[in-house]
Amino acid sequence: MTDPSDTDALLHAALGALPMGIAVYDREARLVYANAALWKQAGRDAAPLPPGTSRAEVIALLARAGHYGVAKRDTGALAASLCGDLPQRHLTRNTAGRWHEMGSVPLPDGGWVGYSMDVTGSWRTEADVIPHAALLETILERLDTGVLVSDREKRVAYFNRAYRELTGAREDVLRPGMPRSELFGHLEEVGELAGMPPETRAMLPQLGERETALFSYHGSNGTIVSVRARPMAEGGVLTELHDVTALRDAERASQDRAELLDGVLAALPHGVCVYGPDRRVRLVNAAYQEIMADSPVEVGEHHRDIVMRRIAQGEYGEPAADTLARLQQDFDDARPYERTRTRPNGRVVSVRVVPPAGGGLVVVITDVTARAQAEAEAQRRATTLQAMLDNQPHGVALFDSQGYLIASNGLAGRLTGLGDAMRPGRHLLELRAEQIDAQEFGSVGDIESFVAARGDEPLHRGGLYARQRPDGSVLEVRTDRTPDGGFIRTYRDVTEERRIRSELEAARDAAEAASRAKSSFLATMTHELRTPLHAVIGFSEAILEANKPEVIRDHAQEVIAAGRQLLALVEGLLEATRIEADALSLRGNLFDPAQSLRNAGARARKLAKEAQIHFTVTVPETLPRVRADEQRLRQVLDALLSNAMKFTPEGGEVTLTVHMPDGAGRPAVVEIADTGIGMAPEDIPRAFEAFTQLEGGLSRRYPGSGLGLYLARALAGAMGMELTLDSMPGKGTTARLVLPPAEEMTA
Repeated sequence: MTDPSDTDALLHAALGALPMGIAVYDREARLVYANAALWKQAGRDAAPLPPGTSRAEVIALLARAGHYGVAKRDTGALAASLCGDLPQRHLTRNTAGRWHEMGSVPLPDGGWVGYSMDVTGSWRTEADVIPHAALLETILERLDTGVLVSDREKRVAYFNRAYRELTGAREDVLRPGMPRSELFGHLEEVGELAGMPPETRAMLPQLGERETALFSYHGSNGTIVSVRARPMAEGGVLTELHDVTALRDAERASQDRAELLDGVLAALPHGVCVYGPDRRVRLVNAAYQEIMADSPVEVGEHHRDIVMRRIAQGEYGEPAADTLARLQQDFDDARPYERTRTRPNGRVVSVRVVPPAGGGLVVVITDVTARAQAEAEAQRRATTLQAMLDNQPHGVALFDSQGYLIASNGLAGRLTGLGDAMRPGRHLLELRAEQIDAQEFGSVGDIESFVAARGDEPLHRGGLYARQRPDGSVLEVRTDRTPDGGFIRTYRDVTEERRIRSELEAARDAAEAASRAKSSFLATMTHELRTPLHAVIGFSEAILEANKPEVIRDHAQEVIAAGRQLLALVEGLLEATRIEADALSLRGNLFDPAQSLRNAGARARKLAKEAQIHFTVTVPETLPRVRADEQRLRQVLDALLSNAMKFTPEGGEVTLTVHMPDGAGRPAVVEIADTGIGMAPEDIPRAFEAFTQLEGGLSRRYPGSGLGLYLARALAGAMGMELTLDSMPGKGTTARLVLPPAEEMTA
């Protein structure tokens, strides 16, 4: 028979190797035992607390380490919630983000067993929840402490086996849903309450409803039963019964403790196999046998025999020599380690090997198939999501409710200028700081304006905005909130879209301008045609009525003048049509332009005299010869002089000046300057457009079709000459015509 002390040592070694924290307290809430896993949850630098430490101190140590997920909490209330007199179970997330299942189980002697198990990988799955619930149910049924729970309606909600046995209640009577008064009446009938003081018996239905009640009584079979009844937060009463008849001797106490630890070990979901210093199996629990069902072990079996059998079964999936050497190392150079492997039957198991202080080996094996499948499924979904993101036509980034990046595609990194730095786990403000350093938002002033507009908490803002990137492209950024409080950022390069929109708007403006020009042309032509036609008709009618030859001659001259005006207008329209059709005909003669300039000045003197304008002509005797169409040059000069006379008020001045070239091969420059109304510099390009007059009222104050400057520039350009204007409102206009010299010709 195995010595109880050896068994106790083995159980200590097994519990010490478990990956879940275990703590055992006595009835005084003092620490009796705690394994290494519990102290590991208290932090790397935390020193284990010695036996005898109060439960509140242990709870406080774990709370300070963030094990319960809060920085500050009343340790007394926390201890009460975690270690009650009924089995407890809690699921909480610590400050490191790990999920733990924590709970406590009352012991027969009035103490508790507390546990804390990391269930991060699988706490959500039903496959894990059911074993935990079954574990708690098993522990409750295995307890020697009688437990009775009654609801706020004073009806029995739950009882365990120990309660029925301690009270002697009949199985066919005790049932969930029966009134407490009926239960106590039944216990009185079977004689269980005979040894209870009458006053206590009378108060039984009310005990524990408002405050905790403690008392003892002698049972019908001679046992001494300790009773504690206390109210529950959700209403109802929790009643606990303890058999305190006698204290067991030291051997019995050690044996009971070993049985308790064995029961806890047997109920755990982790498989445990303990080898002694002789490398033979000393202890194995049911979970180990279930996980390794196709390769079980027996107590007393040698480690090498087990390994050889499993090698033959293909358990390890590696050469036999490598397996033997590796597993032999577990004993020869014993160091704790943990590894995950897939069994031949497809199960994924996590194996943890821990050498106990007295020699031997403790092997803890956990079935993590569900977790591995969940992780594989999560990875598959993540891969699918990333593929979807990478194939989006826009940059996409998903952030959580705290502003940390969850996922993004490569296009988002390129459009934001972050590149590979845009990776999961980084905060939005951190990413923005890198963009600021890279001047992604422009100069210092632009950055300050951008940050001021967006604020320090941009994750709380939705909507749409656009900005220009350093390379000149335009980026549109859209933010949409998600149901969980996070948000999605969509980045879209709208440079081309805006260019097309700008071109469309320009085309629209050009079409509108063309429409306006057409309307202006029709209005101008109507006026310009109507005026000379009225003169022709009017003077023709006057000729018919006149008798004197001199009167008839004057009227005929007016008709001729009006006809010539109409002819000039029609010729201007025809010239404009030829220019638009690129059908302008020119003769390239070689001549001295000086005489053409003087003739143009002579023709303009008549206009100047009629308008009472001072007109000055300064032309040298000779100029460098030019190759051009002399008639077209005359049209250009007449148009420029006519324009200057038309827009110069009475008493003003117009000058025609020719500047000689500085040297051979240099062009002469003709300047026609006036002191007229002038125009704004930005309006000069419009002045060269066909049928254009810069002011709406000019068509009434100043006659003309608006073709003069248009034809002058077109004809000058066709002959290789350059025509420009300088002007200021109220200060007049200067037209400059550059006459390039003809190429020297030799025989």
